Amino acid sequence: MLAIETVAIMGVTETGTACAVLASLAGCAVRLHADDVAALGPAFEAVRRRVELGIAAGTLTRGERQRILDGVLFTADLDEAVTGADLVVDAGPDEAEGQAARLSRLLGVTRASTPLAAAGRAAPGEVAARVAQPSRVVVVRLCDVHGPVPRLDVVASPATALHALVRAEAFALRVNRAARTVLAPALALAAGR
Repeated sequence: MLAIETVAIMGVTETGTACAVLASLAGCAVRLHADDVAALGPAFEAVRRRVELGIAAGTLTRGERQRILDGVLFTADLDEAVTGADLVVDAGPDEAEGQAARLSRLLGVTRASTPLAAAGRAAPGEVAARVAQPSRVVVVRLCDVHGPVPRLDVVASPATALHALVRAEAFALRVNRAARTVLAPALALAAGR
């Protein structure tokens, strides 16, 4: 099955919360994970604030607000976050050593068929070279995260397996389609077009 229905996002960074909002808006079940329970409250507030800004800007409706907030599970339990996930996104801090350690940890707790996406600016080949199963790894880049219609891009390394790339690209297409469908028309209406 190629469809991405459940997404686990590791890290409550700005990228992590933005990915959670976009994936939930696209209809995915989202599990946003932080190792520290104390980080979950601020993560919920960051997601809520991002959604409220969308409502204030006219890019989201109250119904979409509820769908997004209901679609994100905030958890400090790693097993709860990744069990059954169709895609796992590492959205932790974008430094090489930490990212490699987090991806290696995720390789040990996810299904062998689950693609892992490293969020950030690192070159896919560099990311893949730091993990034991480079065929499962892609890089996702959140473009225009502060803009009205953010976009998610997928970049593979030569080692990325076709199934991992196809699943990650299907997810990006779904997220980007939802962002264009929901956010772009609302912006045009708000601008009087």
